[in-house]
This record gives sequence, C-alpha cells and structure tokens, in this order.
Amino acid sequence: MLHCEVTARSLLFALALCGGARPCLAADSIGIPNSSFTETPGEEGADWQLTGGAWLHQAPLPFAEALVLEPGSVLEIPVHLPQAPEKPDIAPQGWYAVASVEVLGILGGERGELVLSLRSDESSSHAIVTTPAPLRENGLEEPATGETQASASRLWLRIPPKALMQAAVDPLQLVLQVKGAASVVVDDLRFERFHTSPKRSLLGKSNGFNGPDLIGAGLLGFGALTEHGCTSFSILEVRAQGPAARAGLVAGDLVVAIDGRPLPQSSLAPGWDWFRSSNEARLGRSIEAALEAGRPRVTLGLLRSDGLRDIEVKLPLKGSLRDGFPLGGKLGQRWRDDLIEWTVAHQLENGSWPGTRAVNPALGGLALLGTRDPRHKRRIKRCVKFLLAANPHPREMGGLAYWAVAFHGIFFAEYYLASGDERVLEWMREASSWLIETTHECKWGMQAFGHGPDGLPYDNKALMAPAAHLLVYDALARKCGVESRIWEHIEDFVVHSWSDPASGGHGAMGYNAASKDKTQFWSRSGLTALAATLRGETGAMRHSLCLIMAERHPWMLNSHAYGEPGAALGLLGLALAQRPSFDSVMPKWRWRFLSSWEPGFGLRYSTPHMGAPYMGQESIVNLAYAVLCAVENRGLVVAGGQPKRWLR
Repeated sequence: MLHCEVTARSLLFALALCGGARPCLAADSIGIPNSSFTETPGEEGADWQLTGGAWLHQAPLPFAEALVLEPGSVLEIPVHLPQAPEKPDIAPQGWYAVASVEVLGILGGERGELVLSLRSDESSSHAIVTTPAPLRENGLEEPATGETQASASRLWLRIPPKALMQAAVDPLQLVLQVKGAASVVVDDLRFERFHTSPKRSLLGKSNGFNGPDLIGAGLLGFGALTEHGCTSFSILEVRAQGPAARAGLVAGDLVVAIDGRPLPQSSLAPGWDWFRSSNEARLGRSIEAALEAGRPRVTLGLLRSDGLRDIEVKLPLKGSLRDGFPLGGKLGQRWRDDLIEWTVAHQLENGSWPGTRAVNPALGGLALLGTRDPRHKRRIKRCVKFLLAANPHPREMGGLAYWAVAFHGIFFAEYYLASGDERVLEWMREASSWLIETTHECKWGMQAFGHGPDGLPYDNKALMAPAAHLLVYDALARKCGVESRIWEHIEDFVVHSWSDPASGGHGAMGYNAASKDKTQFWSRSGLTALAATLRGETGAMRHSLCLIMAERHPWMLNSHAYGEPGAALGLLGLALAQRPSFDSVMPKWRWRFLSSWEPGFGLRYSTPHMGAPYMGQESIVNLAYAVLCAVENRGLVVAGGQPKRWLR
C-alpha cells in the first residue's frame, strides 16, 4: 500500500485521472449505484454500504452536494461487469479498467489520507491494488463561466486485464477508506475500461455519432483515440522520430493530464462543451499556450501499469501566433507552404488527387490556382485534362451528379478567369442549361435540387447542401460570360429554406424548409453567403447567415455528412461575405490548426463531428484548407481576388 499524507501547510499534488469506456462494449461506463453521491444510502438500487460518513449539503465548496467521509469511514461498493463486448468482432480480452474518485478537499483537520482499494468477494481482506490520493484543504475554486472544472485531485486505481476478466464472474468490490484526523470530501466515483493495445478498428463513424474519435496530433507526432464522456485518451500510434517518440510516448499509453492539469470529462458532441473542454481542445489549447509563453514543451501525464509518469514533449517550432496564424505571419507562411507542398506532392500522374473523384481533384486544382504561382501551370492543366476526360458532358452524369458538377464547375470557372482557356466554357454552358432542366418540384411547389437529376430525396422535400455549391458555381459562371440562371430558378426554395430572423428565425440556412436547424448549418450557410456576395447581394439573408456563423462557430465541423471540407468552404464564404467575422473566428480556432499541423508534412486528420471518410482523411483536410489559403493573397475570385489572366 502506498501512502501520501497532506498537511494544511504543505499540500502535495499528484494528479491522476481515469478515462472513458468503449462505446463498442456492452457497458460503456460501468454503472455504480449512487456514484455521484447525491442520493441517500439505502434507497432502492443503492447496494453500497457506508460506515461513518455524512452528506454535505451547501458545503463550503462550489458543489451542491458531496459525501464527507469522516476519519475511520469505510465505503464499500460492488461493481458488476458484463461478460463480453456487445460486438462479436471485439474480443473480450485485452481490456483493463480504471476506477477513480474526485477528492474535493479536507475538513476539520490538517492531515488526511484516503485509500481506494479493490478486493474480490473470494478474498475480502486482500487489497489487490491500493493507491492513496493527495488531499486539498478548502476545496476548489469556482469553475470559470462556461467551462468544465476538473477536480483538485483524483484518486485512481488501475485494474489489470486478468482481474477485470475475473470480475465478469465474480463482482468487484471497491473500497474507500479514510485514515488520519481529517474528514475527506469526495464525489463522482467512476469505473471505466480501456484497451491495452487500442487500434483504429475501435474508432466510430464520423457522421453524427459521438465517437470514439481520432485526434491527429501532428505537431506532437501521435494519433490518439478519444471518447465521449471520458477524462483521458489512449495513444493509438506514435510516429517514428517525432517529438512524442523522442519523449518516450508509446502506443497504448493513457494520457490523463496535460501540463499538470487534469482533463475534465470530454464531450464529442458538437458545440461549446467540445470546443472548450474536449480532449482535443485541451491538448490544442495547451500547445497554443506553451508556444505563446515561449515554453518549448508540453507535459503529458500518463497512467501506466506501474503508476503515474510525466513526460515532456518538445515542440518542433517556435514563434508568435498573434500575427495572423494560420494564414498570416511567419508561422502562417510555413503552415500555408506545407499545405501547398502536400498538394503538389500528392497529385497523381493522371492529374487527380487521392479520395473521391467528384470533389478532391477540383479542390486540388483550386488550391494550386489560389497560389497564382506560374510554377504550378503544368499541374493545373493536368487537373483540367483529367476532369474533362472523366466527365466530358454534364448531361450524361447521373447519381450524385450535382456535387461533381458544382465542384468541377467552380474549378473550371476559376481556371477560365485565370487562363482564358475556352475549352472549359462549353462544359460550363452545357452544365448551366442542363441543371435548370433537371430540377423537380418539391413538396412546397417550388423547383429544387436533390443530389442528382433522378429525383428529390426526403419525401420530396429536397435539400440545400448541393444547391448551395451550385449557387456558387452559378455566380462564377456569370463572371465568365456564361448565361446561368440557377439562383433565379430555385430562389423560392432557397428563401423558403432560410430561417429568416424577420419571421422569428435564427438566421441560418436550413437543410430544407422542414428542417431549419442551427447545428448542421455551417457549409450551406457559408456557401449561400458566398454566392450572394459574388452576385452583389447585400440584403438581410447574407447578413444573417454570417451572423449566426460567427455566433455558433463551434458547430463548424458539423455540416451534414460533410464536416470537412464543409468547414473550410464555410470559412471561405465567411471571409468573402463578412471579413470582420472571419477575422474574429479564425484566431479562436488557432489551437486546432496548430495541433493538427505536422511541420514538413501538412495537416493530420482528426475526426470531424460529421464527415465523409470516402473523401480520404489527410487528403481532404489538406486540400480543403489549402484552398482556404487563397484568402491571404486573394488568389481566387471566391477568396476576394479580382479576375486576372496570369495563367497563359
């Protein structure tokens, strides 16, 4: 048994956190009756036993309720485990558990000791593992407004795979015991499982599910698995010779603290909780803070089988972020250069890029056009040749054709404005006339687009997502001298889908008139604002679209089935339609642009809230944000540039 005594004059802190369980298991987080210590013992379902404790109501701590364990108190809690994971392809072997309890403070004395132990029903007197917690006098400070505050200390207990497997037959017995002269205030007992060798097969889908998600920590050189509701994350992979590898991080490590701060319970749901307190956000913000403070390292607290260990990971760069990063300043220049170099290095021989043919080649071509660098002329023309050969006639396209026509059309229009190459004009003329011919009357009696010419989805309600891209193409086609009237043709549907503030709406562009949500609105709102700006529209719609984007930017990665590139395209629209809002939003996301960046490579992929894995991971994220780089030099018309025949 390890001992750690804490006095009022000398407080020792050894922070150790437990983490979240796999959603693929039969029990994600093993239920413990009254684990929040807010119910009176003895109620139905409360099968734990307390000897010598008391409830603390309206305590001198910023917590409504807690449990005071007086000297000599013993709390015994049984934990019942399922026998196997619910998915047949997930083996029950290889899992370990972490039990933890929040230690809020000590009362009525200068010294206290709390012991968390585990004993089996067969040998109740034998402590399998015992670890004491440091105690803090007078509790915690009030949590900052809008943020989740982690405890001052967590007492933790790591339970090895063998003991966990046995627990499927014989219930585990957790025991909390207080020794010393002071009472100990505790709350939130947790019991969760992790895999000793986590793999990517444990990751969840990225289309509306709360993980498990991938964190691509490019700057530190590792990939991690993070989970909804957990207070730690597992290391999936460590890149050879990277900063994390040199520091001693290995796959399977459990990260439980960053820079001495325990991680709060993480949310993977889109919104403010994720943006402020997710594991990904806390990691990124710690990197950002270290760089800004001139501190060239980040300290990761690890919970290994032999105890808690801190490792220092050195940052591979230095410099200021406040001169416009990621698009401006010296570091921003390096960031942009890496994304363009990634685009150059990964273009295929046929002129395309890895990922879906409908989207990625157009993004790659736009990224190179956005540089206005004549050195990329040959690569741009190879992309044009590929797309014209792949889809020579828009009229012959079926399936999800509107997506491909929109992306190809935007690229062809920007290419024509830069080169004057009339080979693409005939394609654009055919596309513009064909698109109007293939709309259908929606449920509300208006002409609308589906995903392609075959009909309207969702009980004839249609949708705005592909239409918003087509509106951008329409505006660019006009600048090329092509007669295009897509906006006018579906304007009634667009207005009907918009949540008009004048009618009590929130201002975002809806999925359609039946679903005017403000959670998956980002890309369709930004692209509609972009199209309106290119057309010279200055009305209430454009203003309200930008306003809600600025107000609800934490939902940026949540565009329906389209987290990225939807995030980048929405930012592109915001930059052109309302630059002050764009300049306000971008610094708030510095932490993510920074933490995902691997200098010399580009961006590493992290799971968006909504996404389309078929687009490719590193491919889609590097290509999409390489297009956004054109905002800095106004290299594209959609990025605020003027048409210029620089590509001859």
